[in-house]
Amino acid sequence: MRLPAIGLALILAACSPESAAPVERPPLRIAKMAGPPAPSSDAPPPATAPSPPPPPAYDLAADLEAKRALAKQELGAKTDTEVVEGVFLVAAPAGRVALAGAIDVTRRALAAYFNDRFHRRPERVVSVYLFPNAAPYDAYCKKLWREKCHSPYGFYLASERKIIMNVGPGIGTLTHELVHPLVETDFPSAPDWINEGIASLFEQFHLPRAGEIRGSKNWRHPRLAAALGSRAEREHATLPALFAMSDQEFRGAREDLNYATARYFCQWMDQRGLLWRFYQQWRDSFATDPSGQQAFTAVTGETPAVANANWTRWVRAL
Repeated sequence: MRLPAIGLALILAACSPESAAPVERPPLRIAKMAGPPAPSSDAPPPATAPSPPPPPAYDLAADLEAKRALAKQELGAKTDTEVVEGVFLVAAPAGRVALAGAIDVTRRALAAYFNDRFHRRPERVVSVYLFPNAAPYDAYCKKLWREKCHSPYGFYLASERKIIMNVGPGIGTLTHELVHPLVETDFPSAPDWINEGIASLFEQFHLPRAGEIRGSKNWRHPRLAAALGSRAEREHATLPALFAMSDQEFRGAREDLNYATARYFCQWMDQRGLLWRFYQQWRDSFATDPSGQQAFTAVTGETPAVANANWTRWVRAL
């Protein structure tokens, strides 16, 4: 069907882009994702996990019984035990009679150590196993570690709080090893050289009266005397070197010389009545005097460097 011309013109005019009114589109709105609702100020706080319960308080009596049972398990049911100074459990697999002398020395030495020397006592049990000779002593080490004991005389096993002793060759090592758990408690930060120096002092000892113990010259002296006469080693056997010594150096290549130097420093100080004043002052001021030189100077009136000549003469005269 054909449309009239005028009608066609009107239709075309209506469809012309120039005459079309623009179409307004509403602005695009992007909806925000809803998050969790804000907590109400009245809502209770979130629950927290409960704190673990505190460890049970240490029970000394129970630990003594446990250590006594362990000693009988490890050493035999006939093992005699005795508690000395409240926390030292002395165990004698050969029987109390056979080791009466060693038990008596343990009792007297500890009484002397606690007589204004070490002020803080161990709070936990220290076991002391006294073997009468090398055979059961080494058998014990082989049973536990599959090898002989690393020392023929005895040692302190800090991780288990045990002193393991062969008292056959003598009891000097016993009085040495008893010192270690005492220093560990009384002066936990003590450098190895003063710990071992005091312990070594009492390898050769005498007990002149109740509450007293003294050290005297022993087998370590020749090593120190040789070093003092050696150009190669003389500088390593001095008080300044001792006071500057780290634990790593103490346990290093010259360990035997370092033991001797530390021991004879302690004997020299003890004979002058100054060892325990020095030890206690250093212990109490360690945070500000880690080398101990200030404590030494306060007690003796001299620096280690100044005192070295007198100490060297004393060692040579022994």
